[in-house]
Amino acid sequence: MRCKECGERAQDPTLRYCENCGAKMPTPPPGSIRRTSTGTTAVQTTGRSRSTSTARAVQARDEAEDTNPGPRRVRVDDADEHTDPGRPAAPPYDGPLWLAHVPGHSPSVLGVGLLGIALVLGILPFFASVGALSALAVVAGGWLVTAREMRAAGARHGLVDWVPDSLLHPAVPAVYTVLTVGLAIRMLGIGLTPLLWLGGAGLIGYDQYRKVYAGESGWSRLFEPRQLVRGTSGLALGGVVLCLVSLFLTWTPGRSYSGPVPTPQGPPGLQVVDAPRPSDDVVYSLLAEAYDKGWDKPLAEMVELLLLAVLALLALRPEVARPGWLRFAPLAVVVIGLVWTLACGALLAGPLLFIGGLAAVGFAGVYQAFTREA
Repeated sequence: MRCKECGERAQDPTLRYCENCGAKMPTPPPGSIRRTSTGTTAVQTTGRSRSTSTARAVQARDEAEDTNPGPRRVRVDDADEHTDPGRPAAPPYDGPLWLAHVPGHSPSVLGVGLLGIALVLGILPFFASVGALSALAVVAGGWLVTAREMRAAGARHGLVDWVPDSLLHPAVPAVYTVLTVGLAIRMLGIGLTPLLWLGGAGLIGYDQYRKVYAGESGWSRLFEPRQLVRGTSGLALGGVVLCLVSLFLTWTPGRSYSGPVPTPQGPPGLQVVDAPRPSDDVVYSLLAEAYDKGWDKPLAEMVELLLLAVLALLALRPEVARPGWLRFAPLAVVVIGLVWTLACGALLAGPLLFIGGLAAVGFAGVYQAFTREA
């Protein structure tokens, strides 16, 4: 049987494609091929074995290729062996199991997810919330951090692929880590949302410390946290801690109305009068009267972040170049904190301790501004 394309005669009629040019061979006439009882194929038109005919066909094809240097047609088996694999397959994941299904296998992305759950729960009235402005900052920063982590891992997603590289500077995860840690301190308490905030901020801080701070090319070349326990910087550290603790204490008594309250239902003369309570029952008095903590005051989170920024300035290495006006920044923060305390506090334990912490920070700020070389 001959090939219709090149005219080469096939020694084995069971071949479906020409061994010379790769074209499809014509269908053999019926009766020329029969099956044996063992399942092998026997050819009636030739007595030669298939191995011998195949070897001769391969030899003839090689001789034709040597004499004809033109373009060679690709055989079906060659096409199967040299198929374009496309994009190389990603290497198998061999990291921790708890990150196997996290986008980018990043602890930071998991931490952002926990913070997102806490923000969604904060919409409900019986869960604690950080406020609309802080929630917006957490969402925007988490978006950028997620885009940076997925791009570093080579993962792609339509929600973050459009973010330009100019917005993925290493300073973004560093600032976002400080923001989430500060808000986690503000959310300390008993409940589900405090646990979510602590877990999310802890994962982000742990992951970004290795990626952004540690190493010779990280932020460790600019900051040295051990400086916060040396000299007057230790006094400033204690003052900031005292200020943060005071925000959990009482700042102003809750508003209450002690007079008779008219009721919209019932007779016109019916009024609700406060029941007398014992003056010597301290426990009853504390539970009956509501108080506002420092965290309940407006701009409390901003004041906290300013105090943390003061610690960051004091942790700068001495050899790091800085503008001259930056040494007066701690004093400016102390003034802002003092004005905020006078506007939002009362003569209670919380504001008094906060002023004491500001005094310690101010003393360290004066020393840094006027005794150290600019």
